[in-house]
Amino acid sequence: MNKKTIVSIIGLALLTALAYFGLHTLRLDLAASGFMLALAPLVLTEEQVKEFQGLLGEIKEGWGEIKALPGGLKALEADTAQLRQHLQDVRRLSAARALATPRVRLPGCVTDGCAEYFAASFIAHCEKSGKLDALCSLPAQRDALTRFACQALNLTTRSALTTAEIPLPSQYSGEVRELISEFGVVRRRMSPYPIGMGTARPARMGARPAFGSVAMSGAFAEESPSITFASLESHKVGGIVRLPREIDEQSIVAMGQFLARYGAVEFARAEDSWGFLANGGVSFETVKGVVQVARDNGKTVTLAAGKTKPSDATLDDLRALRLQVSKAALNGRLSAYYLDSTWEARLPAFKTAAEPNVYQRLPDGSAVLDGYPVVWTDVLTPYGTGASPDVPLAVFGALSFWWMGEHGTPRIDTSEHVWFANDQLAVRFIEEIDFDYAATDATAVLLTAAA
Repeated sequence: MNKKTIVSIIGLALLTALAYFGLHTLRLDLAASGFMLALAPLVLTEEQVKEFQGLLGEIKEGWGEIKALPGGLKALEADTAQLRQHLQDVRRLSAARALATPRVRLPGCVTDGCAEYFAASFIAHCEKSGKLDALCSLPAQRDALTRFACQALNLTTRSALTTAEIPLPSQYSGEVRELISEFGVVRRRMSPYPIGMGTARPARMGARPAFGSVAMSGAFAEESPSITFASLESHKVGGIVRLPREIDEQSIVAMGQFLARYGAVEFARAEDSWGFLANGGVSFETVKGVVQVARDNGKTVTLAAGKTKPSDATLDDLRALRLQVSKAALNGRLSAYYLDSTWEARLPAFKTAAEPNVYQRLPDGSAVLDGYPVVWTDVLTPYGTGASPDVPLAVFGALSFWWMGEHGTPRIDTSEHVWFANDQLAVRFIEEIDFDYAATDATAVLLTAAA
């Protein structure tokens, strides 16, 4: 019997009892007033007495359950509190799983979830080091920052964990990679290759065998392609981002966006420098990029003697680059010209009455030179009229025939023990990358004349 039924029975019994007692009282009052003769005598039958006794028995049984209600209500409150805690845990887990779903990311930014993760990691490290007051001077705001970090990182205590215990989630590392691709070139144009333990060795095609006709019932000639192996191993690339501590009234997400964008921009600059300009020296840990490999294999076009200025380059010089690459690399969907963005002021001058469309600037900001896309990069030599002997002006080819190896995902670490003189905090960004080619004739480089 549930509580609702018990309450209904008790209410009915009380109403019946009140009716019986009220009617009996009314009879006595009327008798005292001389109206007894006007009323018939009130006599209870045996069945009514039994029914009344049964109702009183049910009331007595229900009263015991009513006395137990306070204890039941306390147990119900405890169960409700426990269910509320479980619901919060489920919501937290659901929110973490929801992060894996695709989200709209504005150009040049990461999603709010990724920005919140960067900000929460930074706050957690400051809390762990006892330097949270460096972020905020008000105790109430420091508590709010700590609660935000615990919620964003799915922590149940105030104790901050280390970066080894809070790895960058895969969906957020993907967003950081996408952001690097927006600011850089080689990550967007080269073929990605994961580096596991030790050295990765993707295949590199050498001399290709040529198929020929085979006579009827004749034997097939053996064709043995020449195959070598590229070599990809981890090389650390990164840097430290300074963060001023006076951010009492700044948005938490804005701080995360700042960290993500700053780190992505510097990663893109470092990757492009290694991918294009690594010369095999000590500063590049013997890694060779596109320009040096083209030099080593004679895939270069050098301006005539005495032409040491970038302004000395002509359209014919840029066209000559296409003669240095394999025909497979001449595919318009694979190849492109790679130039510093300052060349945008020079290329329109290549237009003539005979060739008015040799250079086109498209509405989306991209450009086409002689039918091939132009990809702007800030690591090659900028356009100018000053002497710059023996420097790379342009690259042409298919960077998809180059490998960009990467070990793991970009990492972040925080410290409050640096920039003591400037009263700043620091975030260290590290990634492990390497570059190698699949074919030496996939790219060519335009150089100024030597001095």
